[in-house]
Amino acid sequence: MSRIDRRTALAGTMAAGGFAAASGAARAAPGKAAPSSAAQLDMLLSRAQIEEVLMQYARGNDHADEAMIRDCFWPESTHKHGGFDGRSQDFVGFAMKILTKLKYCAHHISNVSIQVKGDRAFSECYYFAHHRRETKDGTGEEDAFFEGRYLDFLERRGGVWKIIRRRGLSDYTADPIPANTPFAAWPAGTHTERNHDDEWYRMLTQFDAS
Repeated sequence: MSRIDRRTALAGTMAAGGFAAASGAARAAPGKAAPSSAAQLDMLLSRAQIEEVLMQYARGNDHADEAMIRDCFWPESTHKHGGFDGRSQDFVGFAMKILTKLKYCAHHISNVSIQVKGDRAFSECYYFAHHRRETKDGTGEEDAFFEGRYLDFLERRGGVWKIIRRRGLSDYTADPIPANTPFAAWPAGTHTERNHDDEWYRMLTQFDAS
C-alpha cells in the first residue's frame, strides 16, 4: 500500500468515527438548505486527509525524508517562508541542506483549522520545532527552538489532497541552549535516527508485510 493510499484509508476510518456527531451538529441556517450526508462525509474525509498531509510534512522533516516531504506538494506549488520565495520543490532542497546536518529534530503541528470548498481548501496550523545541532565552533551540541504558523492553499486531484501554496510565518526563535549530553553518548537504539535506519521504517515494513 502506497503512502497516499494509506493516508486515504486512515482518513476514511477517522471520518467514519466522527460522522454521526458531525451529522447531528451540522444544522442549516434559517432559510438555507442543510448540507447532504454525502457533503458532510466528504468534508470530514477532506479534513482528515489534509491533516494527514500537514503531519506528514512534519514527520518528513524529523526523518530527513526528502521524498516524504516532497509528496506533500503539487509540482507547481509555491512557497514563501523566511527569505525564501519560490517553488515548494526548490524549498525542500533548501531545507534538506539544513535538516541533514541536524543530530535530531522534532516538529509539532497544532491548532489546525481547515476550510473546504469542493476540491479547494485553506488551512492554518501552528508549528513548534526543536533542533539538536552542533555548535558553530564544533566543540559541542546545542538545542534550538522555533515556532510559527503555516498557511496553506490545497487542491484535491484524483482524490488526493496536496499543498498548492504555502506561506510560512516565523514568530519565535529562542537563543540556543548548550546540550548537557551529546547525542552520540546515548546508548544505541534509544533515540530517533535521522534516516531510514529509524525504527519507524523497520516497523512499517513489518506491518506492510503482515
